[in-house]
Amino acid sequence: MKRKVTYRIFSVLLSFVLLVSGLLIPKETRAAGENLAYQKTVIVSSTESSSYPGSYAVDANGNTRWSSAYADNQYIIVDLGKNYTVSSVRLAWESAYASQFQIQTSLDNSAWTTVYSNYNGTGGSNSISFSATTARYVKVYLIKRATSYGFSLYEFEIYSAAGTGVLDYLYSISGSKTVIGIHNREPNSDPDVQTEKAYSITGQYPGLWSGDFLFSSDDVANRWTMIYECKKQWDKGSMVQLMMHVVPPTQSEPGSWDGGVVSTLNDSQWSSLITDGGTLNKAWKTRLDQYAVYLQYLKDNGVTVLFRPFHEMNQSIFWWAGRTGSNGTAALYRLTRDYLQNVKGLTNLIWVWDMQDLDYNWSTYNPGSAYWDIFALDIYNSDGFTDYKYNQALNIAGSKPIAIGECAKLPTASKLLSQPRWVFCMSWAELTFSNNSNSEIQNLYWASNVIVQNELPDLK
Repeated sequence: MKRKVTYRIFSVLLSFVLLVSGLLIPKETRAAGENLAYQKTVIVSSTESSSYPGSYAVDANGNTRWSSAYADNQYIIVDLGKNYTVSSVRLAWESAYASQFQIQTSLDNSAWTTVYSNYNGTGGSNSISFSATTARYVKVYLIKRATSYGFSLYEFEIYSAAGTGVLDYLYSISGSKTVIGIHNREPNSDPDVQTEKAYSITGQYPGLWSGDFLFSSDDVANRWTMIYECKKQWDKGSMVQLMMHVVPPTQSEPGSWDGGVVSTLNDSQWSSLITDGGTLNKAWKTRLDQYAVYLQYLKDNGVTVLFRPFHEMNQSIFWWAGRTGSNGTAALYRLTRDYLQNVKGLTNLIWVWDMQDLDYNWSTYNPGSAYWDIFALDIYNSDGFTDYKYNQALNIAGSKPIAIGECAKLPTASKLLSQPRWVFCMSWAELTFSNNSNSEIQNLYWASNVIVQNELPDLK
């Protein structure tokens, strides 16, 4: 025992010395979070000479640098190797800095989106944040030099958005494996009842737990119970999702299903809802302030949430749904994300855009690619998991993940092998057990291409 204590004291002292000298922690991880650019492939428009290659800007060595030719309109691009959700960069300039520059992102090194612009640069070290976006390539487009020399960077660092462990993992399994999940609807007083039933049949916990804010008096009163369960499931290793079957802002909470969740706003009310400063717009934002308290608790506790606020946007029975076009349901989705992310600061949400297999006019409900991270399709029609639906989902999502947002009848493991881009499949609560035999549920949960809770990596 004494030997162990002596060794521990020596180890602590050694670690302190190494930490102070900068040798203990790998240089690429000294900043908060992982520097995704570290030692990745770099593409540059030019170099001053072979002594200043682009690779020096991503080597985490503050004494080496990339330097361009002595000309304006240059660039440096980092190929991250795969898609990541990025939200910030750090630029460490040498004295030859850019007075004007932009940060741009791309999925294919062809079509670029400008996420940040600076036309009054002052050099030094710039930590730059922007709205989280999916990218494989990140570029610093250097417009104008501040000196007569070229552009020169000691370091170009790139960082993921908060909560991207989940999203990056889903990207990594897209095309090979599917996380199995289950929704836990009423009652919020017992928010793991369906998850536990799945465990009793399979001996495995689903990889995804889903809950709901809901609308009834009892369920609204037990929202904190549901939120605490959300954190508990996350701490146990599951992915977590939240939905909002809530009443419209024309009504106060709690409310009812018929005449509440299932109701209609007239055109005038809808205009008031989506118009900034409108009466219903203010009412909805006040409601979002209330929901944000729960979501902030989850953020404060490090919980990443798959957030599906307006599911089945083409299902016209719901008050939020069935309105096509830019000023339809998509507008409500956009204002909700803008408010929760930009005003309330809820960066722990992964946004799921969800449709149902009622029709195939999904693009008319698209909030815009910058507003959603995952496309989910609820599959309830009797024709099931057709290749046509799968391919339509791929066409809509492009390189982004797709998921089976809800289903009553589960797909087979072999069906998921033939449609491998579904990153998760969530069955709907009690319908799981009324539409599938125990052996069908077991065969899916036990399949090698299906991920249950204890097979997930640490996503924190």
